[in-house]
Amino acid sequence: MFTLLSKSDYQPMPWKNKQGTTTQILISPPSASLDKLDFDYRLSSAPIKEAGRFSHFAGYQRILLALSGAGFVLNGHPYATLEAAHFSGDEETHCALLKKEVIDLGLIYHPDRWQANVRVLRLAGPLTLTLTAEKTYLCYLVSGQLTVQHHTLVPDDTLVVSGEPSIPLQCQQQTTVVFFTLSPR
Repeated sequence: MFTLLSKSDYQPMPWKNKQGTTTQILISPPSASLDKLDFDYRLSSAPIKEAGRFSHFAGYQRILLALSGAGFVLNGHPYATLEAAHFSGDEETHCALLKKEVIDLGLIYHPDRWQANVRVLRLAGPLTLTLTAEKTYLCYLVSGQLTVQHHTLVPDDTLVVSGEPSIPLQCQQQTTVVFFTLSPR
């Protein structure tokens, strides 16, 4: 099953710590809530405008990438744009900016229910990826244009893929995709 989510489907909201704003791209299950911390996983994007502490997500793991800007420093470790930071939501996490504001993309997931990883794909032409039916894949388009089956993605669109044996990625120009894999435990 392929489900295309565009900016009009996303939900703006305050950060959990109320120190900024985020855009929730998706939450699973859909009936779950950020406030109740009863979700399996959540994908969101937010501007980071200044140094500060991240929200605490006890019992969850996090993956975070800077989509734009020069990158950031988490607890003293620098991360360049599109370099993934993996860390625990239990940790006290401090973020500093390398130069100026960044826009991030983050996945928060419950490690007792899911295992997650991410890779950044830089495509110059068509590519077909073999998938595993029981896994869920989140395909976020950073730049370029991408067609999957009958879905055409533009930057900031997200394609959710589940129960499929493969994903045919078609592009006519340089295209950058953040590709998350979620495996049930």
